[in-house]
Order: sequence, then structure tokens, then C-alpha cells
Amino acid sequence: MSQKREAFLRRLLGNQGGVAAVWLAFLLPLVLGMAGLVVDLGSAFISYRELQTSTDAAALAGAAQLPNATNAVNAAYQFSACATCATGSSAGYNRYPLLNKPIAVTNTTTTPTAGCVSAITTLPQCGSSIAANAIRVTQTTTIPTYFIKVLSVFGINSVKSLTITATSTAVMRGAQRGPYNVAIVMDTTRSMQSPDGGSNCTGTKAQCAEQGAQILLSEFSPCLPNTTCGTATNGNVANAVDEVSLFTFPAQTAGTQVTNDEGCTSKTPSVISYPDSTQLGSLTNLPTSANLATLVSEYQVVPLSSNYRTSDSTSGTNPLSTSSSPSSSSPSIVNAVGGDSYFGGTSCTGMQAQGGVSTFFGGALFTAQQYLAANARSNAQNVIILLSDGDANGGTMSAASKYLNSNGTYPSSIDQCEQAYQVAAAAKAAGTKIYTVGYGVASGGCEVDNGATGDNPPTGGSWTACTVLRDIASSDANFFVDTSSTTSGDCVHATSVTMNGKKNTLSGIFTAIVGDLSLPRLIPTSTAFTFTPN
Repeated sequence: MSQKREAFLRRLLGNQGGVAAVWLAFLLPLVLGMAGLVVDLGSAFISYRELQTSTDAAALAGAAQLPNATNAVNAAYQFSACATCATGSSAGYNRYPLLNKPIAVTNTTTTPTAGCVSAITTLPQCGSSIAANAIRVTQTTTIPTYFIKVLSVFGINSVKSLTITATSTAVMRGAQRGPYNVAIVMDTTRSMQSPDGGSNCTGTKAQCAEQGAQILLSEFSPCLPNTTCGTATNGNVANAVDEVSLFTFPAQTAGTQVTNDEGCTSKTPSVISYPDSTQLGSLTNLPTSANLATLVSEYQVVPLSSNYRTSDSTSGTNPLSTSSSPSSSSPSIVNAVGGDSYFGGTSCTGMQAQGGVSTFFGGALFTAQQYLAANARSNAQNVIILLSDGDANGGTMSAASKYLNSNGTYPSSIDQCEQAYQVAAAAKAAGTKIYTVGYGVASGGCEVDNGATGDNPPTGGSWTACTVLRDIASSDANFFVDTSSTTSGDCVHATSVTMNGKKNTLSGIFTAIVGDLSLPRLIPTSTAFTFTPN
């Protein structure tokens, strides 16, 4: 071979021009695939988080409607990411940006299913009156890819889109609670001395009402879940969850409540004329600390306390924590409501209906609200629970009060039902949730309010006991009357409660109130779930 030919072959074989282009052709799918993993899968992860958040919201919205399975399913649709899978313009409240066009394919499907879980013992269990106590929501959507779909030019067509799925399970109210600051305002006027007649219990109305309060205390959470509360100081444990205070009307001589109402004795506190001698610019203004302290000393039986149970658990018998003797530094709200008698435990005389002054609850409501406001916790909801026959007929308040007015705005000598409504309206505007329990409500009442110009309830008509209790409550869902009450007038709007086959007993009503104060919550999707038949 000549040297020239040999040199030519050597140059030909050693020339690497165009090699990079060949390798680029082979590596381009890999480069695009890696870009797709970074960009497209990152987008898919964000979309999945949005879909999961939307699914959580839909499940919680549905759980809030339980045990009504139909309403729960409809609510889940409305709060889902699906724009077309539910009727009505309210569907798709939680359609996040990446779940909407033009970014996403508009084919999201939502499948909510009501059912039952039994693993959570504190949850109301499915039975004859509860068809479903949980709801499971599954949502699926398909999102497009951007870089990965370029691989389709190489025949890889399955990566033009990605399908993502999210599932959430939520349980109804009863599984989680609070925290709350609660003021129970209880009627101890003379009418509460009369026997109940067996509609609620075999004792007096005062004793039946106190047993209802015991149910509240057995269901509230004094401390964090699954913990022992520890030692109470001044009535409260460390890291208290639900703190409960007790107020009564008529007012009592300051300093007599602890030794009498809370002392498990047969003594009765001294009743005084309604003492509402406080200077107010308006119902929204806090009284001075001195004036509030005076009102609290006369209307309050026990301050905000969390020593009513020794742990969050109520699995044992006699769950309430009683005290053998009164203590001004750490009074027992359990003693003040009759001990642990509803659960077969220690009995205590508790608050007594000594009479002496007729019904007027506007002052007690005002004092309870201002006390809650003055002792607010940043993470706690203020709640007032009022039990009364609703007929404010206490006559004029203390004639010696230099602050008493005659214009019908608290504190006034007239229009006692309307005053109570005005006080409650100011409390609700401040964020307090109010429940009213009518006990032995008559069809009339509030006669001292009617007849004056402009003196009409917001619901129209004239003031009656049913009207004022209804209008004081935050909503009709928060308004209850017991089985001995009238069902005429505004009482027809009261929420009906059935428990253990009995309708509108105090025990059922107070159980319903605590249930309403609990919250629905998400649970692990691995929890055993039995679908409710359609």
C-alpha cells in the first residue's frame, strides 16, 4: 500500500466529526425524560397536594352533615374539586388553580361514600338512629405533561398525561372537641323547686337541670386527649382544654355561693334583688373591673374550672371528680351541680332553688358574657348555655341602683325579655356561641314587655317565653325545649332530640349540645370502613 493511500485511510478512520450529533440523537429521549421528571413530576406533585387538600375539605364538609348520609354526600360534592359532578352552582368550591383549565384536564371525578367506623370509641356508633358516622371521599383527575409528552415522537404515548388520585376519610362530630370557655347559666327561681313529674328525672326541676349539667361535664375535655390532667391549681389544670363556669339567677349575696351552693350542705344562699348597678355606655363596652367583680360575685357560683374530671377519659364509672369540702381557692363545679349523682356516684345538695325573686336572666347573661370576655383564651371559643323557663317577670331591679334606666336597654326596669335579647345579641356579635334550653316553657310569658311602641322581637309578633329563648340562641339549631314545654308559638322551631327512645329529655338535649360543640375530623384512610347501603 502506498504511503498516500495509507495516510488517507488513517485520516478517515481517525476523523470524529459528527459523533456528537449521533450521540445527541441517541441521548435526546433521556435528556427530555429527565427534564420531564423534574418539571412534569414536580407539577404533578403540586397538583396532587392540591387534590388531597380539596379531598380533605370535601370529607370534612361531608362529615359536618353526618349522621344524615344524604346531606353528607351532597356537601362533599359541593366542596369538591369537581365542577360538573354535582348539580348546582355551588359545586367545586375547592377547585385549586392546577386542577382547573387551561392548566389541567377538566375530567376530575369525585366519589363520596357515607359509612361507619367502629374503631373510635368516643364516636357515636352506627345503629338505629345513626346510619353513618363517617364519610370517605376519593377524587381522581388527569393532568397533562409538558416535556415528557415529547417522547411521543419516539412512540411512547402513555406519558402524554398523568392520573392522580387522593382519598380522605372523616368522622362526624363527637371525635374531637374544643377548646371552649363555657358559662352555664341556670335558673334557680322558685319554679325550679317543683317536681319534674318524671319527664326528665324523678327529682325536682333543679335536680334534673343539675343532672343535665353533669352530662355536660362528663363530655367536655378538661385536658388533652388520652392524658391524666394532673393537679388543679385554683380550679384549673395545666394545659386545660375546656374550662367551664357556672352562673345562676336570681343573684345571691356575695361570698355565699362557695359555702352553700358548692359546699354539699343544706344551706341556701341569701337571694338579693337584681343588683345590676353598673355604669354602661353600651352593651358592647366592658364595665369597670370593680363593677364586673361585683356582678360576678353575685351571679357566679364557680369560676372557669377544669377540675371536673381527673383525665380526659370517661370510660370508667362515676367519671366526675367531686370534692369532699368546699374550697374558695379551688371550688368544685361538680359539687355545685349535684355531685356525680347522674352516674350513680357521690350525691351533693348542689345549687338550690330558693326563690324569693322572680325570673330575670338579662343580668346573668350580661355578667357571663363580660366574664368570658375578660377571661378569654386566644385559642378558645366562648360559649353560653342558658337553662330557663324563659318567662322574664322579675319586676323592677333594685330601686337603689343609680344606673337603672327606663328606656328598655339593659340595665332597665322595663322590657326584661327584650333586654335579655339585646344582651345576647351583643354577645353573639362579639363571637360567643349561645345555646338556650327551655325547661317547662309555657305558651305565654313576657307580658311585661308587650304593648310598648317598637317593642317587638326580631322574629315578629310579640314577646313570649318561646320567642325570647329562640332569639337569644345563636340559631334554631341551638334552641331546645324539653318534653314538658309547650310546642306552640316559636317553640315549634326548637331542635328536636331523641335519645334512648325518649324525645326532648334534658339528658338528650345536653348530650346534643356537647355533640354540636365537638368537631368532625380526618382519620387515617387505613381505618376499617363499612359502606352504608344506599
